[in-house]
Amino acid sequence: MTSETAQRARRKPNKQETPRPRTWGAAQAAKAAAAVIAVIALAAGLWYAQTAVLLAFAGILLAIVFHGASRSLAELTGLPRLLMLAAVVISVALFFALLFLSVGSSFADQLADLATRIARGAQILAARVVRYADQTDLLKNIDLVEVVSGFLSPWGIATGATSLALSIVGVLSAGLIVLFFGVYLAADPHTYVEIAARFAPKGRRAETVEVLYEAGDVLRRWLMGQGIAMALIGTMTYVGLLFLGVPNPFALALFAGLAGFLPYLGPIIGAVPMILVAGGESMTLAAWVLGLYAIIQFTESYLLTPLIQSRAVALPPAIVILSQLVFGAVFGFLGLALATPLTAAATVPIRHWFGIEKGGLLTEEIDET
Repeated sequence: MTSETAQRARRKPNKQETPRPRTWGAAQAAKAAAAVIAVIALAAGLWYAQTAVLLAFAGILLAIVFHGASRSLAELTGLPRLLMLAAVVISVALFFALLFLSVGSSFADQLADLATRIARGAQILAARVVRYADQTDLLKNIDLVEVVSGFLSPWGIATGATSLALSIVGVLSAGLIVLFFGVYLAADPHTYVEIAARFAPKGRRAETVEVLYEAGDVLRRWLMGQGIAMALIGTMTYVGLLFLGVPNPFALALFAGLAGFLPYLGPIIGAVPMILVAGGESMTLAAWVLGLYAIIQFTESYLLTPLIQSRAVALPPAIVILSQLVFGAVFGFLGLALATPLTAAATVPIRHWFGIEKGGLLTEEIDET
């Protein structure tokens, strides 16, 4: 009986080895379809509201600056933080108002003169390149002067005052939006963090709050490091251009400092106007300016940035450049400007999702064994 029972047991199919295929009910299929539709609708909404989303992120960056400054002043003076926030905002507004009243007209004249010099320098450099190339086969059928002039005209460098005025109005409007958004967010950041965390599932809300605060800390350290680097680049550029006798040194140095907000690509963008203006004077001056900016960027990249970013946020150069190219191609200039801080902030949720310890996302060594 024992052997016969064993044979029957062997013949009996094991239900666990052949599980039935899982079938979805109508309710589960409806939930899955609703989730897919919601994701598509959210992506479409973000796409159509991309400018508003990027301006909101710029407001978050400004709020981090205001909040950090007001908190430091509150700890130093013992006064309420909201009072210190009001003092910071009023001080910034008064500074720009006094700056505009004192140098506004002369700076506007410098900008107008700078635009003319850039256009003239581009044409002169193009003509000299053609002359030095001696009408080679490569350049014989190309009129570089016409090409450069056609490239500059749509940007309104020499003409197009109406387009420039519309651009200025748009920039001022966007600046006001960012300013008010940043002030309101800096006044009560914890409330907005709690509101954002409510969109997460109940079991993940505490982790979401942690991620948001950690991302804010990452952005704060990145802004501090980048702000110091921008100030040093602008100062060194102004001193060097003033020593070389390049026209409009303040405007060129200001542009170079602001371009420093874009790591790696910013220095290239900041160097172009200086070389064009200097090239309009002489090729020798253009060579001196190119050498000056190479020294400044070498000092900033290999001496200042490692010291600053060691206490701030270190991102691999390839990731930074790739993010700038992608965001710039998809979202335009605003996406290009905000690509690096967006990438820095994105490292925080990615680290939490993949369970990587703090500081291990970008520095973790790969185990080859």
